[in-house]
Amino acid sequence: MPTAGTRLRDRAVLITGASTGIGRACALRFAREGARLALADVQVEGGEALAREITAAGGTACFVRADVARRADNELAVDACVDRFGRLDVLFCNAGVNLPKRLPDSDDDDIARVLGVNVLGPLYAARHAIPVMQKQGGGCILFTASKTGLVAQTDSPVYCASKGAVVMLAKALALDYATQGIRVNALCPGIIETPMLREFADAMDDPGAAWARYSAAQPMGRLGTAEECADAALWLVSDESSFVTGVALPVDGGFTAM
Repeated sequence: MPTAGTRLRDRAVLITGASTGIGRACALRFAREGARLALADVQVEGGEALAREITAAGGTACFVRADVARRADNELAVDACVDRFGRLDVLFCNAGVNLPKRLPDSDDDDIARVLGVNVLGPLYAARHAIPVMQKQGGGCILFTASKTGLVAQTDSPVYCASKGAVVMLAKALALDYATQGIRVNALCPGIIETPMLREFADAMDDPGAAWARYSAAQPMGRLGTAEECADAALWLVSDESSFVTGVALPVDGGFTAM
């Protein structure tokens, strides 16, 4: 395990989609840097287990159940962080869902769920968090977007649209609050080895071949890891990136360079 640091010492951090994948890796990484964490997710068992794991290791974490497609749940999560820690220094909107379907095959419920989680969730959370950050004199907002928010891919138009919206949301908010001590950025992962990707591959006719295709599609010849995304996220929310705002940072092994 990496040596503990102090880059986020005593900072109150809310992470949505915290129980698995990139969210979980970020929670563990941030905790090692001294963050006090409010973990939000619809997966109660996994989220509560992660909070216990962090606490047992000497960190500080609490869990709140939240479906980020719901405005009220986003506000509840923000309020839970403020109630527990007295402030909100970092809002990390990481929760997301995929939709690998062409548009005519995407029904209304599919579209509503993707736009609800991927777009409305960050909008609602940021809208509720910004006044808190203004009152306390600043803060940092980070959205998990995707390489598909920067370059399109086939058979996923709704997902691409949702992640493109998140990238532009980060840029617009960054400009609106640049002089108020609130930095806003987007993390744009490429194909990352996560439980969600594994489930997607396992649903294919030939999961092994699908997994091999994912790796071969990357210029670096391998998948990224959630821990590599966590390292990038940590930099974006720490003081080391104090002059960085409005950035959509690819963590994609060179994919968007092609």
